Amino acid sequence: MVPVRIISCADGDFLSDLDFDQWARYTGPANWYSLVYPGDWVKDEKEGILQLSPPEGDATLTISCHWKSALPHTSTISGMEVDFDQLFVKHRNVQKRTPLAIEHESTGYSGEAVIQKKQNWWQSLVSRIPCLPRSWHYWNLWLIRERSIQMVVTYFYDPGINEELFETVQRILHSIQISLDPAHPPDLFAQEVLSLAQRKFPLISSQLLPGFRLKFGDAEMNLINFYRAYLNSRTEFEKNITTALATILQINEWGTDQTEPEFDQIRDRVMPILLSRDSWQNHFPNFVGESWIANLAILYVVDESNAYWYIHEKLLQKWSIDREELHQIALENLDRYFEYHEIELICMSREDGPDMIIQSKPDAYNASQILSRGFYQQARKFLGSEFLAGVPNRDFLLALSLSKTQIIDKIQHNIASDYLNMDHPLTDQLLVVTADGVSEYCGVS
Repeated sequence: MVPVRIISCADGDFLSDLDFDQWARYTGPANWYSLVYPGDWVKDEKEGILQLSPPEGDATLTISCHWKSALPHTSTISGMEVDFDQLFVKHRNVQKRTPLAIEHESTGYSGEAVIQKKQNWWQSLVSRIPCLPRSWHYWNLWLIRERSIQMVVTYFYDPGINEELFETVQRILHSIQISLDPAHPPDLFAQEVLSLAQRKFPLISSQLLPGFRLKFGDAEMNLINFYRAYLNSRTEFEKNITTALATILQINEWGTDQTEPEFDQIRDRVMPILLSRDSWQNHFPNFVGESWIANLAILYVVDESNAYWYIHEKLLQKWSIDREELHQIALENLDRYFEYHEIELICMSREDGPDMIIQSKPDAYNASQILSRGFYQQARKFLGSEFLAGVPNRDFLLALSLSKTQIIDKIQHNIASDYLNMDHPLTDQLLVVTADGVSEYCGVS
């Protein structure tokens, strides 16, 4: 039986944060800024540009955030003035407005304009508004700046709307908080990785490749997961990159005894691991795996001290075993692995018993436990014979009682958000775990 250590947590802590509120919180790309907006407003996000509209659809608030933005501005000391000739086909009645009462530098404008078609990212901010029946559009525009971050906010509206809507827009804008220590954008992050590789391993040739990749010696390293990890914990940046580069060097020095070992040599270290189906098909098509539910795939790896490597199809032929046998061995090893790596669960509970359990320590095989009968037997003691599970990324597993219907929607939202922001993303869907196995949860649209 897999040992489980339970850390109880008061109901008023985590669960209270899951209560529904009339306003929703939004965090921008790279965690550069956050704001709140009415929960009934329509939110659309595309290419880093946030668009918010009231239910009636008679106004549009568009927000974009950039690193040291090359905005079309006049040559002023502050750089907080816009050349409206570059932005609009025609404009009139332009007035400068009072800055926002926020802790960041800001300036505001209002006026009317004829909108030109999108030609660049700046003009795309004003080209996405709904087509109104008149050629002249009423607008407000704000520039907000904090150190290397500059935010552009445009608000297009029907002049006949009531004042209450504009007050709502003001509340949204006054909730804006820009990071005082923002993470670097991807291009600067890639340069930092390259500099680190050249400094730590000067004898190995390194260069950046298109597609957010680093060529290190004869190997190529995709930087997407490293960047996601950097956004979540920048203090671990140098350690994570250095460890990865050292592992690449180590693997490159392996001989056939290590890359094509006999099965008895690695049998006890074969582990199942979850991967998104798209990632498997696009990046690891020749490794042993099978499509599963919720856009997931089950693959198999050999666990090493600081890494793991995927099992290639040709090794199954050498070992003379089939996938079903490999799967059973991997599941046995998974339970054995957590016997030696005690599972520590945070237990969110009410008076009548636990509602939710969460893996408290990151581990590359945490999400894989959704496959484990041992984990199911332990979890059912707290959550019942049927419960929900979320695996937004490789290192995270959350299990939730099906009886807690009042927070399932919020949990679904949080899982989807984590899926977009965590490294090694798996799925944004909730799963149902029963004695018969695992299936997709269809209770939330």
